[in-house]
Amino acid sequence: MPVAPITLVSALHDVDAARIAARLSDGHRLHAAGSALDAARTIADRAERLADACGPDARHSLVVTLPVGGDARAVGMMLANAARAETGDDRVLRHVVSVLRADEVDHLLWSGVDDAFVEGERLAALLEYATVIVLDRVDRLRPARRRALVALVHRCAPQAVVLADARVRGADDLPASNGGAARVLAGGAGWMRALSAVEDDARPRTLDGLVSLRYREPLPFHPARLADVVEHDLAAGPNGRVLRSRGFFRLASRPDHVGSWSSVGAMLALDPTANPSWDEDAPVGQALWFVGEDLDVDRITRALDGALITPPELLAGPDLWRSWADPFPVWPALDRE
Repeated sequence: MPVAPITLVSALHDVDAARIAARLSDGHRLHAAGSALDAARTIADRAERLADACGPDARHSLVVTLPVGGDARAVGMMLANAARAETGDDRVLRHVVSVLRADEVDHLLWSGVDDAFVEGERLAALLEYATVIVLDRVDRLRPARRRALVALVHRCAPQAVVLADARVRGADDLPASNGGAARVLAGGAGWMRALSAVEDDARPRTLDGLVSLRYREPLPFHPARLADVVEHDLAAGPNGRVLRSRGFFRLASRPDHVGSWSSVGAMLALDPTANPSWDEDAPVGQALWFVGEDLDVDRITRALDGALITPPELLAGPDLWRSWADPFPVWPALDRE
């Protein structure tokens, strides 16, 4: 028997998720804590029992809140994969709803705060892995900033519907869904779509006051030159203000690794991915996406180009690269075995 359709609700604050979940629920609610796997198992079990109890013709659904920091993308995709394996149909996830306080988003993106990495990464996940984004406290922002925020949300989550908190009174206020929300999670984030776009669709775009660009190059970065670009060319200033950037990068001084690049406002995290450089599916070189206000695409592109290793450095090989001073935090060593 198919399970009851599921809606996931997440927020930066548990009280916000609980408030919206209460409005969306027809009486069947669940808070799923623990790891993504534990949460998915708990949700699937409750949805199946609800379907058994209510019968195949019932219209009941299950509204699930995830704790702050919960991985809605992983939970949603696990639920869809499990349903596909059992029934051949992965359409069990009606919506993934993210609830955000507009003034808090404004602070993280525009204030220049540089020490709220956890909150920044949680915000990015809520923005990019949702089918519905509910904005609260929008009246606390100036009209221009309000428009910029909504424009950024649309860039980060091009397939999501943005609603004001006051407009969400019940489940009928959400857009219609065929239960395939997990498919949006798989590749619907703005940065994913931009990096996978064909060349004609990946040109710099200016829309609603925001500029986005994609940077792709096969060569690795020189660590010292990249650090200089991060400090001087990507910081808010003459080249504009980067609000969000995401993608993958390579440092010549770490030839075994593929790096994950993620910035939110003034905060940039450069972390190792699980993919070693020799993996056949590992991205080659640089694949980065930027979106922000008044970005000078040409100057940013030239700065990034200048951080790449030169042809003589490329020919010198990894033994030289590993000897270069590398100002970035140390990453764990990879075992080729």
